[in-house]
Amino acid sequence: MKLTIELVRRVRPAVEAFVRRTPMVESAWLSQETGKRVFLKCENLQLTGSFKVRGALAAIAELDDESRAAGVLTCSTGNHGQGLAFAAAQAGVSCKVVVPRDAAKNKVAKILGSGAEVVEAPGEGYDEALAWMFDNAEELGGTYVSAFEDPAIIAGNGGTTALEIFEDLPAADTVVVPAGGGGLICGVGLVARDFAPTARVIGVNPKRSPALWMSRRDGRAFTTLEPAQTLADGVEGGVGAENFELAKTLVDDVVCVSEVSIESAMREILLREKLLIEGAAALGVAALLEHDLPGDCVVIILSGGNLDPAVLRRIFE
Repeated sequence: MKLTIELVRRVRPAVEAFVRRTPMVESAWLSQETGKRVFLKCENLQLTGSFKVRGALAAIAELDDESRAAGVLTCSTGNHGQGLAFAAAQAGVSCKVVVPRDAAKNKVAKILGSGAEVVEAPGEGYDEALAWMFDNAEELGGTYVSAFEDPAIIAGNGGTTALEIFEDLPAADTVVVPAGGGGLICGVGLVARDFAPTARVIGVNPKRSPALWMSRRDGRAFTTLEPAQTLADGVEGGVGAENFELAKTLVDDVVCVSEVSIESAMREILLREKLLIEGAAALGVAALLEHDLPGDCVVIILSGGNLDPAVLRRIFE
């Protein structure tokens, strides 16, 4: 299977059968702060609390009968696991999710609540958990579904999100995207090149886990990183090697933001826009305030709202 705009169109019906068409909210606060028109694509209001359910629905739809019968296996820090658990349940497919031992407890609880089996890996961080999963894949069983490198995942996640963005706001000239493994941003970039070739796609990494930024700087994919404690836990870890190659033509720039900026963005979006977002979702807001980003009509993807209550308390202390 190859990532193409045709694949995005093919998986879209399977995604739209369940997901919400999330709103695009114009932010008066950010528009005033930046002198741009700034819109928020509210995937924090999506089913399961993040955009990840889109790709999961697409991936399940693309499985053949043998793969479905074997069940699905994945590794996740939370949101992809929740999405895959939901999608698998709708299709009557068993699901097993490996999580790092430091995964957010609220996200693990939601995976379990969707009926999936959760297996805690002994290591910390996504990369260590993924390595452990591959080492034990035969014993764990199931058809592996990557969180960010499967073409159907990319088409469903970034692809269908971007279709909605450019359909709802054809004037968008910059889309700011949280970047972890690279699946969301590559899907957005693919659709942008087809629907709005002059639009810029800007990725954002936390400074504590800047895999895509480092990869672009050094010209090689940083597929693993040392585990890092960041508020943006949903993007912690390395970038997919294939996604890095795709990003060379689909992504215009990548910037990094500090933990202070991420925390401030989470707090201000809740206070000013009444939107609860997790750390990874705050990356685009932080980048717009911390950097001089291009564009007159900017869309920020608020990727998820599965915020740990303990973190919420801490950012308001």
